[in-house]
Parts: sequence; C-alpha cells; structure tokens
Amino acid sequence: MKISIDHLTRYHYSRSVNFSEHQLFLRPRDSHKLRVQSFTLETSPKSRQRWIRDCNNNIVCVANFGVIETAELNFHCRMTIDVEQDNPFDFILEPYATSYPFRYLPHEAHALAPYMDASIIAHSHRVLDWLYSAISDVNQHSDIVQFLASINQAVHRDIGYARRDEEGVQSPNETLELRLGSCRDMAVLFISACRHLGMAARFVSGYLFDPPIDGSHGSAHLYNRAVGSMHAWAEVFLPGAGWKGFDPTNGILANEYFLPSAVAHEPQSVNPIQGKFFSKPNDTPVTSTMEIDLTLEELKE
Repeated sequence: MKISIDHLTRYHYSRSVNFSEHQLFLRPRDSHKLRVQSFTLETSPKSRQRWIRDCNNNIVCVANFGVIETAELNFHCRMTIDVEQDNPFDFILEPYATSYPFRYLPHEAHALAPYMDASIIAHSHRVLDWLYSAISDVNQHSDIVQFLASINQAVHRDIGYARRDEEGVQSPNETLELRLGSCRDMAVLFISACRHLGMAARFVSGYLFDPPIDGSHGSAHLYNRAVGSMHAWAEVFLPGAGWKGFDPTNGILANEYFLPSAVAHEPQSVNPIQGKFFSKPNDTPVTSTMEIDLTLEELKE
C-alpha cells in the first residue's frame, strides 16, 4: 500500500519576529514494513536544512532561518510512503513473558530502564487507583496481550477525546480528573499505567491513515477520533515481539495504518515542531496562532 501525506503547518504572529533553529520530527521512521519513497520539506521563509539522528534514532530535520524577520512561518511537507500489511497480533512471545507479571531479562531491563521509570511522568500517583477500578485481574493475568488491550480499552472508554493545539501534555492525574484529553494525553496515561506495573513503554508521535468507510475522499472515517492532525500513541516492549503499538485514543492495537515519526521515553522531547521566536523589546507582547492542514490518501497502483 502506498500512502501520500500532505502536511502544512502555519504560524501567524502579531508582529514580525526572528527564529531560532527549529527541529522537525515529521519524517516517518523507516522499518522493514515502512519505507519512505519520497520526502520534501519547504519552509517560508526559506531555511538552510540539515538532517541528524537523535539519541532515540529519530530522523530529525534542523531548519535555520538566519536573521530574517517575518510575521508568518510555514512548514510544508509532502511525502510518499510504501507500507506492508501488518497484523498487530502476528508475533510470538518469549515463554517468560506470556502472562503478567513477568520480569525482563537483565540485559533487557538495563536497556529499557528509561522506559520503565514511572517517576519520569510527574503527577501520576492516581493512576493505579484508577486502573484497579477500571479493569479486573490487575495483579495477575494469564494473557499479557489481552491485559494490555484491556488497559488500552479502559483509557479509551473512560477518557473523552478533545483536540488541543497548544503545547504541553496533561499529567495523568489531570487527565483522570478531567476525564478528557488529547491523543498525547491519553498515550501518556497509558504509558504511566504500564510503567507503574513494571513494563517498558514509550511515547510515539506520527501519522494515522484512516481510510474512509466508503473509499471516497471526504466521507465518514472508520475509527480515528483525531482526524486532521498528527497522532500520538504508545508502544510496549514485549520480549519476543519487540515494541508493540497500542492506541488508547481509538482503543485499538497499531497496524500498518500507524506511521511513526518519532519515539521517546517522554513526549516533550519529540514534539513534531520545536523552536523559539524572538522579538524586539516592545510594550506589546507577541501573540501567535497555528493552523494545520493535513491530508493522507492511498495511492492506487
């Protein structure tokens, strides 16, 4: 399956500003089932661009705008991706990791330490109380995949979706109190629950292709509550299977329609577009707004 993505992000400022370098986590991560066939990034104003791999092996574009001043900043990505079908249940677990609780092998636990540290996500002390009330068999479960799917479904069931374009992520406690959150808030709640239970979990930012039900552009979508923006979900490391994706926003396991752009042990480090703007001293503070235009379509052979 070939998928085309057209992603335009516009920032408008109340007066002209300068910019720091911006880091862009927008290019999908290649894998044995996902291959980026083409990727272009245009910025307005124009920028000098260089590519790096960060400590999480994400492919990051760094854009430098020099000393130009402007009241608008645009990032326009166009890409084509070749994706193979992926059955999210097609894997074999190591015998010691088929049920809960289980222990990672020493070399796994050492490498996974940042993804198991529940303290990295602040204000999460209410998570276990919620979890014990939301699902049964928390202390012991014979099927680890079904157990994780139950946690995934519990977040989907108990937390309403609300799109939030402002920066930052709600703490798990805040999400549980409001019973409302964006996709990244729900992913963080799921990750926090997994870490409190001793499992390694990480944050994923990327794209979700949700084909229209009747196959025509503009019709109703099948399951995605977050159509029109980049998406966030979680991955849990399961010995024998590796990192497996869980999407609490939509209550499903990740398949070939999930196109990851960046992964990290904390969400703040992989915001899709990161940078600062500067203004000359003035009594009036600079305000900004953001617009996103995102289209994902399947390309027929």
